[in-house]
Amino acid sequence: MRRVKLALLAALLALVRTSLAGERLVVVTAGAKSTVSLAMPVSVAFDKETLPGGKTDPARLRLVEITSENARSAVPLPVQFEPDTPGASRGKLWWLLPPGPARERRFRLIEVADPTPAAMNVQADAADSRYDIREGASPVLRYNQGTVPVPAGIATNYARGDYLMPLFGPAGELLADDYPPDHPHHRGIGWSWPVTRWGDEVRDIWAVVGVWARPVAMRRAEAGPVFALLDAENVWKWGDTNPIVREEVLIRAFRQTGGDRFVDVEVRLTALADRVAIGGRPHGGYGGFGLRAQSAEQRVITAYVDPPAAAPRRSWLDYSGVFAGGKGPAGLAILESVTNPLYPSELKTYPELNYVMPAFPGEREVPLSKEQPLVLRHRLWIHAGMASESRLAEIWSGYANPPRAKLVEQ
Repeated sequence: MRRVKLALLAALLALVRTSLAGERLVVVTAGAKSTVSLAMPVSVAFDKETLPGGKTDPARLRLVEITSENARSAVPLPVQFEPDTPGASRGKLWWLLPPGPARERRFRLIEVADPTPAAMNVQADAADSRYDIREGASPVLRYNQGTVPVPAGIATNYARGDYLMPLFGPAGELLADDYPPDHPHHRGIGWSWPVTRWGDEVRDIWAVVGVWARPVAMRRAEAGPVFALLDAENVWKWGDTNPIVREEVLIRAFRQTGGDRFVDVEVRLTALADRVAIGGRPHGGYGGFGLRAQSAEQRVITAYVDPPAAAPRRSWLDYSGVFAGGKGPAGLAILESVTNPLYPSELKTYPELNYVMPAFPGEREVPLSKEQPLVLRHRLWIHAGMASESRLAEIWSGYANPPRAKLVEQ
């Protein structure tokens, strides 16, 4: 028996190597919540050159939480390195912070013998500029950078790209809709504007009239144990000829934990011509980032904004119900980043159309600059079950005031 124990100990020591110079700890201080009830995305600034010899593969790094009970029993957490620029040594280590108390939490950074297998993967169809994100064999979403062919019965003038569709729930159920007959310009999860101005003329990228988003490049398509990332560049073409806006889209789709998945979408818009602006529909105010959902039984649409005097001022949208092909209730919440201009946007809901959106910028027009991009960030929370107010408040808090992490060496 003693020999067996010694052999097991030797195997463990071979797995967890101690080649990292000194002991590196990641100290995490959570936000305002007293507890964290679901795994949240967290990152810490990291430089690969600080590893011994600068040769350690970040894919062999793990985090082990130091607890008062028994640190050796903690399960190593996969981490994923994202460089600031392709090939850079500096960047961020990402992981999903496990549920637990929102006090200071400490994690030991360790190195193991073998790289963590990628839970997430990206399948690219370069010919159609189409990118599928999967978790293992399960589909998560597709980013249609190129044009999506119209289905039978829909006029070809509605053909467009640059949006997420399909988008799947925790049990593989389809959450979003595309080319619906009642409004064929509606598209899954999309970002577009009824007022797309160049000089004295207004066209409509929302309704696919006179201006289109066209692919330029997929700058990065990466995947790993924590998330899959797409970094795309597009250009808006006036009359499908003149470039007026450079659009950059960054998508991070995190792995699912306990029926919950987060997808972060960042859109950057930079003018390529003078006197370019975007705006919502006059006398309607809709436009911006929105969801055309599938119909669902037992549907509940939640739109909540704190009163103007509240500090902080919370805001969220949720569309939940029982979707075809699911295993019970599920849903999708949209949260605006508090850094977005004009936050919080007016929350628009159109139950008869299964459409919800934080409408930016409303009925006003916002000029686009050639020097400083307009940056719009949103987080999607894809969840099992119906969304409770307490859970939505926690999700908002984790996005607006994320846990703060720092790397220290002892």
